[in-house]
Amino acid sequence: MEAAPSIGLHCPHPERIRTPDSACESVRAAVNAIIGSDGGTGGVSEAERRAIQLANFSNWEHEDARLLVYMRQMYIDVGLVERLPIDEDKLLSFLLRIYAGYNQVPFHNFRHCFMVTQMTYSIIWLGNLHAICSDSELVALLTAAVCHDLDHPGLSNYYQRLAATKIASSYSASPLESHHAATALAVLSDPACDILASLTAETRSGVEGAIQRLILATDMAHHAEILAEFEAAVEAGQFSLQDLSDCSADSRELLLRIVLKTADVSNEARPVATAERWIDCLLAEFFAEARLEQESDISPLPFMNPALVRKAVSQQQFIGGIVLPLSLALARVLPRTETDIVQPVKRQLEFYTRLVEDEEREAAVAEED
Repeated sequence: MEAAPSIGLHCPHPERIRTPDSACESVRAAVNAIIGSDGGTGGVSEAERRAIQLANFSNWEHEDARLLVYMRQMYIDVGLVERLPIDEDKLLSFLLRIYAGYNQVPFHNFRHCFMVTQMTYSIIWLGNLHAICSDSELVALLTAAVCHDLDHPGLSNYYQRLAATKIASSYSASPLESHHAATALAVLSDPACDILASLTAETRSGVEGAIQRLILATDMAHHAEILAEFEAAVEAGQFSLQDLSDCSADSRELLLRIVLKTADVSNEARPVATAERWIDCLLAEFFAEARLEQESDISPLPFMNPALVRKAVSQQQFIGGIVLPLSLALARVLPRTETDIVQPVKRQLEFYTRLVEDEEREAAVAEED
C-alpha cells in the first residue's frame, strides 16, 4: 500500500482540525498518572475491566486519558501483551500516537475510535473469540478497530472524489479507508510504536495484510457485497457453532470483518441517551460537509443535506436497512450477541419508528388546520 498523503491534500483547512500538541501532551501526562496509580493495577479497577466488556458502555462520562487507558487494558486482558508478546512501553506509545492521529472533527474522532474498539472488544468476549482466534487474528482485529478511521478529515469519499483531492487520486478504490490503513501501517513502522515487533517477518506480513483488509471492509460502498458473502458462507455451513476454531482462516477473517463492521455502526446498540449524542455528532459532520460542497458547486448527498434530513426518518432507515440486518447476521454465528446487540438495536428501531409515526400524525393535523 502506498504511503499516506498529507491530510492537507484532502482537507481544506487541516490546521483547524489537528489535535494540538498541547492536548496530546496533557493527555500523555494524565495517562501516565492513571497507569502509575492504584498500586500496580494499571489504573483500571476490576469493576472497570468488567464494564468495558459490556455492549452498553458509554464514553461520555470519561475523559480521553481514561479511554486510552481502557484501550491499553483491552490488549492486556485478551492476552496479547503476554502471549504475542507486546512491549507495554511500545503499546502506550502506539496508543498515544493514535490519539494524536485522530482529528478534532464532530464524529470521526478519537472517541468514535474508542467506541468502535470497545464494541469490538465486547464482541470478542461475547463470542469467546479470545479463545477461538489466533493471537495474530486478535491483534489484527483489535488494531484495525483502533485505526479504522485514523486521520479522518470529516469529509466523505463522495467529497474526496468530486473535489478531486489528492487522496482520491492516490487510491483506486476506498480512498479514505485506504488512507486510514496506510496511516496505521506508517505508525506501526515506527520502532517506538511497533506493537508487532515480536512477530516473525512472515507472521507480521500476514497481520498487516489483515489489518488493511479489515479497515477496507468498513467502506460502506462494499457493505451489501460483504454482508451477502457472509450470509452465503453461513448458509453453506462454513461456520461451526460448536467450534469456530474448525473454520478456515478465510472464513474466520470474513467473520472478523463482520465483527468490525458491526462495531463501526454500534451506537444504535447502546442506550438512547448515549446514541442520541453520537447521532447529533454525525449529523453535524454531514451538514458541515454539505455546506462545503454547496460552496464548491457540489450537490450534497440527500442523507447529508440539512434541507432534506429528518433525524427520526434517517435513523429508522439506517437501523432498519443497515444496522439490524448486520447484527442479525452476526448473531447467527455468535448467538450471545442476540441479547446484547440485536435486541437493543430492535428497541432503537422501535423508538425511531414511533417518532416517525408521531411526526407524521402531527404533520397531518397541521395540514388539516
